Amino acid sequence: MNRRIALAVGVQVAILALVLMPPTMIRATGTVIHLETEKMDPRALFRGDYVILGYKVAQGILSEQQEQQARSRAMPVYVSVSTERPGKFLGVSFDPPTPAQGRACIVGRARGWDGAVDFPQVAQFFVPEGTGRALESARGENLLAKIAVSNSCKAVLLGLEPR
Repeated sequence: MNRRIALAVGVQVAILALVLMPPTMIRATGTVIHLETEKMDPRALFRGDYVILGYKVAQGILSEQQEQQARSRAMPVYVSVSTERPGKFLGVSFDPPTPAQGRACIVGRARGWDGAVDFPQVAQFFVPEGTGRALESARGENLLAKIAVSNSCKAVLLGLEPR
């Protein structure tokens, strides 16, 4: 009986480690970029204080043809940005770009019909109770998102910083 319990606990710990390891590795070894946020209107009654983040580098970057292709095939979109502060838009493609000095990429998906891209991995930021409203009003030109990205374009939101 003790062996079965030990095995069950071991399997659960292994699953937890597999879930937590990728974001931890991105935080530790990823390239840090800073992106300008944009104003969006978050509302969720049951999720606590959080801020929904949109990014200026992701607005109006897809052509109509790219947008239709991304939607019809549910394809991810790879957005290349510079590593300067704040990061600047460099390009968009359906294939992951090769890593290069001074460049990083984030995987996203087409949003709406305005050529915009969402970055689901870094779209929500949970904050301490009572501080969400202040961050909502600071979003835009006064607030940068600090993001770590891997060579495979996966991203982890590290925090928010004043410009």
